[in-house]
Amino acid sequence: MQIELYNELYCNLVSLASVTGLSELDIQKYFVPEGNTSSKSILFRLCSSLQNSGMMRNSIKFNDKDTTNQNIIGKVLFNFDTVKAATMYSDWQSIYNEMLAVGIVDNGIKEKKETNWEKYCSGIYDGLQFLYANNGESTIRALTEARKLTDIELTKITAISNNIHGLGFALTCDWLKECGCTWLAKPDVHINGVVKHMQGKENMKDEDVLKLMYTWSVAVRESDTDPYATAYKIDKIIWLLCTGDFYLDDRKTGREAIYRKIDSLK
Repeated sequence: MQIELYNELYCNLVSLASVTGLSELDIQKYFVPEGNTSSKSILFRLCSSLQNSGMMRNSIKFNDKDTTNQNIIGKVLFNFDTVKAATMYSDWQSIYNEMLAVGIVDNGIKEKKETNWEKYCSGIYDGLQFLYANNGESTIRALTEARKLTDIELTKITAISNNIHGLGFALTCDWLKECGCTWLAKPDVHINGVVKHMQGKENMKDEDVLKLMYTWSVAVRESDTDPYATAYKIDKIIWLLCTGDFYLDDRKTGREAIYRKIDSLK
């Protein structure tokens, strides 16, 4: 079933992309990690993944088309210079205060719990300490060189997620896969929903979802269906099908995309 499903999903994605005006060749870039293992890229991807939950994304806006907030965050972090930022800031509050000084507006209510910006800056501080003081960059580079998903890799992912405030397991996976861990998926609502439906189980743990995504990619490669199939690629196929958001091309399926398709067929 896995091979047949992969083929069906891929063909459906090509069809969906065509509605937005994108060709099969156009969508290949979605199957390659957006970052790499350079120091600057690792920190940049952390800043991206830290805000990749619904509530946080609406406040931090790191990946918005309007790059105002991303530019401010980059300035505060010295153009995503891990060493300089880690040695400059002694705590998360100093990062937060500098964000405010440079132009970030925090509209959060601070009566009983931290605001999204406070949570975000706390995560950045923890991330800087992990990368700089705890040799985290080497850990990430070693993970990108792994060729399979085992309990060893899962233990390392869990350890990273436990040491960075606000990141969590799923967002740690998001961070690592965009740095180059192509054997890894992000166990978000879309991926989890599809895998649980495949298995007929509603109580699967995130770790079990990741293992299935990995073994699915291996099965596809070994069948010669797609020699380039990875857990990352299957993740993106499912995510794009579920959301219709071809974000690298600023295209989304919906009424406007259908209008464009109609116009092209006239």
